[in-house]
Amino acid sequence: MLAADPGASVASIAAEAGVDRRTVYRRFACREELLAAIHESRVSAIERAIEGARLREAPVAVALHRYVERIIVVNRTWPVDLARMLADDTISRRRDACIAEVDTFLCRATDEGLLRGNRPEGWAGTLLPELVNLASHEQAHLDPGRAADLVVDTFLRGVGASGGPSPESPPRDDGRPPDPGDSAA
Repeated sequence: MLAADPGASVASIAAEAGVDRRTVYRRFACREELLAAIHESRVSAIERAIEGARLREAPVAVALHRYVERIIVVNRTWPVDLARMLADDTISRRRDACIAEVDTFLCRATDEGLLRGNRPEGWAGTLLPELVNLASHEQAHLDPGRAADLVVDTFLRGVGASGGPSPESPPRDDGRPPDPGDSAA
């Protein structure tokens, strides 16, 4: 609810949760305190997802799938307005540490040959969260495991047909990419 309407009232949040607003106020003195608890829970869930994926020690393909599946669950469980969440310096620093851990893993994946090394620096780290976000929200009908399968396959193989031209292939004179078997390009 807060992701769709960051300005939702405590009464609306309580109604969505199926409780009286007084119940919420017994636990949280104000709306900001409630939001802080939600943001804390989301970042803690991200940290647990990273830890559970074993990004430093599991085989890279296994760790990648574990990470993606767990983050999809986090995104679906804790859909929040990231701009508001990152306004808290402590939360922002913890999230930055999570991003650094994933970036280190993506370097490992490149070093071990799972990812191509001929892409611009940071490309994989920019693309992966976008794919995860799409699978989390635009493909919400898929269970997290199937959604992770789709993300990992797309991340590793792209969406082009196999045998298509490589990204380094020059365009034809007519602006279209060369045919896969066209060596005169």
